[in-house]
Parts: sequence; C-alpha cells; structure tokens
Amino acid sequence: MSDRQEPDEDFEEVLRYLKEARGFDFTGYKRSSLMRRVRHRMGQVGIDNHADYIDHLQVDADEFNALFNTILINVTGFFRDPEAWDYLRDDVVSALLAERGPCSTT
Repeated sequence: MSDRQEPDEDFEEVLRYLKEARGFDFTGYKRSSLMRRVRHRMGQVGIDNHADYIDHLQVDADEFNALFNTILINVTGFFRDPEAWDYLRDDVVSALLAERGPCSTT
C-alpha cells in the first residue's frame, strides 16, 4: 500500500489554470500544503468546488492576489525574520568574505 495520494484532477485543473493564466507554476510545491491553502481561500469566498473557484478567478482579478498571498505567506515569512538576516550578516556573509580575502585592484 502506498502513502501517496492519487492526484485530485479538479485541484490539478486549478493549478493548470494558474500556470496558463498567470504564469505561476506550483509544481514544485507540496500538494497537501497547496490544497489546504487553496481550500482555505475557497472557504473564505464561499466556494466549495474547484471548477467554481476557477470561474471566480476568471471574473475577479483581485482573487489572484488574495490566493497568492495565502499560498506564499510562509515563503515570505523568512524575509520578515530579523534573526535570519542577523545570521546571514554575522555568520554567512562574514565567513564568505573571510574566505575570499582582500580584493586585488591590479
């Protein structure tokens, strides 16, 4: 018995629509996370099936922004994390510069 779920073709159609209409390719994202976030957005607008949600995306341009904000919120969280930036500045960049040594102008 496999732990993998069969693809939900209705959901996959939403992803194809997003790719064709807006050029966003979410094939590298975890399906379970994507499905949960799309379902969340569908619930917020009172839609319970994927075909109707595609229709909604076609008539409401603002819905794309709302959906992308819902999908991408964890990705952008890194950029609002001061500790991550401090670590990059203090440890990563410093180490890279130290390995490189002084620049030569000749």
